[in-house]
Amino acid sequence: MNWRPYFAVVWDSFHAAMASRVLWAAMLAIWILLAMLAPIGVREDYTTTFRFFDVYNGTRMKAMLAQGMVDPKQEDAPLGRIAEAMPEELSRKLKRVGEGDEVRIPLPMLTDALNNLIDQELKLAKGTVDDEAELKDDSEEASVSRHWYDAEAWKETVRLRELRELDEMPTEELSDSLIRRRARLRIEAALPGVFEARSARSVLLTYGTLDFPTGFEIDRTQFESLFNQFVIPTLVHWLLGFVLVFLGILVTASIIPDMLQTGSLHLLLSKPVSRPALLIAKFVGGCAFVFLCVAQLVIGLYLIAGLRLEIWNPRILWCIPVAVFLFAVFFSVSVPAGLKWRSPIISIAAAGALAAICLVFSIISGVFDTRIVQPDRIAGLVRAGDDLLSVTNGGGLNRMDEDQLQWVPVIESKAMSNDRVLRPVAIDDDHVLTARIRNGKFNPFGSGSLDLIVLARDNEWKPQPGLRLPTATERLIPIGVTEDSGSGHTLAVNTADLLITHNRDILSSIGKKVEDDDNDTGEDGNESSDGRSPRGQNSNSIGAWLSTLVTMQGGATEEFVSILPRNVALSPPIRLAVPLAAEDATEDISSETTRLLILNGSQLQQLEPDGDPVENVWQRTQVAYLARSDTPLPPVLAASSRFVIASTGDESARVFEGNELNEFYVGDWPEDIAPLSIHAVADDLFFVVTTEGSGHLLRVLDQDDASEQRLQITATLPVDDIETAMVEVAPDATTAQLIVAHDVDRISEFEVSHQSQSADISLIRSVEPERSFWRRIDRYGIGLLELLTPQVLALGDTTAGMVSGKKAFIIGGGDMETGEVVRYGIATPIISCGVFIIAMMLLSCIYFARSDF
Repeated sequence: MNWRPYFAVVWDSFHAAMASRVLWAAMLAIWILLAMLAPIGVREDYTTTFRFFDVYNGTRMKAMLAQGMVDPKQEDAPLGRIAEAMPEELSRKLKRVGEGDEVRIPLPMLTDALNNLIDQELKLAKGTVDDEAELKDDSEEASVSRHWYDAEAWKETVRLRELRELDEMPTEELSDSLIRRRARLRIEAALPGVFEARSARSVLLTYGTLDFPTGFEIDRTQFESLFNQFVIPTLVHWLLGFVLVFLGILVTASIIPDMLQTGSLHLLLSKPVSRPALLIAKFVGGCAFVFLCVAQLVIGLYLIAGLRLEIWNPRILWCIPVAVFLFAVFFSVSVPAGLKWRSPIISIAAAGALAAICLVFSIISGVFDTRIVQPDRIAGLVRAGDDLLSVTNGGGLNRMDEDQLQWVPVIESKAMSNDRVLRPVAIDDDHVLTARIRNGKFNPFGSGSLDLIVLARDNEWKPQPGLRLPTATERLIPIGVTEDSGSGHTLAVNTADLLITHNRDILSSIGKKVEDDDNDTGEDGNESSDGRSPRGQNSNSIGAWLSTLVTMQGGATEEFVSILPRNVALSPPIRLAVPLAAEDATEDISSETTRLLILNGSQLQQLEPDGDPVENVWQRTQVAYLARSDTPLPPVLAASSRFVIASTGDESARVFEGNELNEFYVGDWPEDIAPLSIHAVADDLFFVVTTEGSGHLLRVLDQDDASEQRLQITATLPVDDIETAMVEVAPDATTAQLIVAHDVDRISEFEVSHQSQSADISLIRSVEPERSFWRRIDRYGIGLLELLTPQVLALGDTTAGMVSGKKAFIIGGGDMETGEVVRYGIATPIISCGVFIIAMMLLSCIYFARSDF
């Protein structure tokens, strides 16, 4: 077959497009845009200032500063000294908070005040003020009687290694940035549990020689992730999709009508070419024109990203074929319209109509997904006896009706709900604990104080209010639970503290009488007649106004007491794990059988009780340091009786062995998986849920094995789109039951046998609850519309996935729970659009071949 005539047709189409003034105007606009973007650059410096998005729990910060303002005991403590240095207007607001008034204080006002303290530290260190009374900014009306920092006062705070090293260095040897960095770390040490962990260095955008914008400051890895996953895909998808693609349609819309003009078509058909091949050649010629424009823009962005932003990411070049592919979708509609009506205007209108249809269908699909599907998506599971309960993204709680195999609402899910229900935990076969935080979806404090919710089998699993929980509680952890009703303890974890209570007290709060030989009721016993810890009562013996401030900070309540050692400070994101009990473990909770592991920042810490877990503060017995990671992936932590697997969110897995946390292995995750959560199954076996939604059994190989890779995937679950999972270990410790929630609200239960080196997985059952009416509309109605229309808007996810090299990203991963996972559908939009292009061009070729022009 002679291809030269077809190449001539392609070149002719390309040449005709090049003659368009619209093309040259578009190319000029591209070069002007690149010239405007070229001065953008970055510079890296220490993280020194506070931004409002650094604050994870603003209510706690407000309460702590108010306590420092009004509590006489805090006058010479770090809290009191910082509160004293606040601006006059903010001081008045904090005093009102300390007196019990409801006062709204914007986060920027608080962070600006803290940044003023950092500026004061720099002025004092550089000797630009004569005395401490002049430290207050000139714009403020109040004055400061003393400097806010005192080395003796800060000795009681938990200081990071970085701060200790900076404190040991003479101020004269520190640069301005390091002095400001040291001041920030001192403020963070005085306000534990308030700020999210940040890396020591940040990236600031510059434009030429100026910092722009002044409020932009972000970690380097987060900046690269933001650039690759949002900036480039958004710029390319929207700029190319709605500007260049539209201009391309304007320029190429006349290609087919011009071909059908009298004389032009006869001349083309006089050559040895077929009509379908001629039409395809014209189509390729139009796409080649768009390729030229897109290539200029994308290559220019790639060079700017590398030369100016120091991000050499060759995956950015994938934007070129994706953008041309996007244009081909609309051009494939313009071609048959030009064949039928021979009018460039109608060709443009046909492409515009397709864009409108795709946009409307995408909006409808998004509304259904947000209001119908997402509220039913399972976010957590728990089993109590034979009953299975789940919490949903819509702030609801469901129970599985085993007879009907349907989810029965216990707490109704609501679309667009701002409420959050904590992942339920079972303290025995008949009782489940959870809590509902009003307005707590994006704010750990929510609407204030909250009650523990107890669900009992004998009450048909109806919610009952129990003990008062510490504010900002984000997770409940059962510790030392056995088959005996009321045994063991429950740990409440919030942004800055670990607080514990007896399970028997929880059951007593709903009217259950639990016999306990150790529960003395006399005044000389460890507990009072109402079963409450005397330490909890002491927290309520202070004045009501101060007790309110302690409660706002998430401190101890009457029923829950703090077990956090003084040398341990928590800052989000936090992950906790209670190791699986060894096969020979006793049923009694004791310091020999109880351990709590905390992954906080770059530290893995082990806490153990020194005697009774409630009556004594726990002790930090071991600490291991991990490499700091600022990736958007969530940290993961799981512990068996022998191994601990931890990751700070980077691509490396770290395995520790024994109670001493001896480093056993550091290396890449097998098959480059990106863990979302991890669960211990046996001594050397773990179950991993990845960000892609797949599930793998992961075995830690012994040192006797010859393989250097100490982590090995032994089995993969035959389900996708996994939302969450739970593991139940059998009493004989040779089998375990694995329950996974996937595909919104489906449940699959597997039995895992791990007696040998290869774990065997067998499916027990799979439950697909009947969909509601609107879910069926979404499944079959909206699904059919998506099937019949090309998913052009979803190509933005394809671009983001290709450019970033990731298959998912996490939203809101800073809290105790796993954040919302947004998975990229990389292949689906390509298949949908590809099938549409082929179908339209096939119809066009048939029409062109059979019509007489």
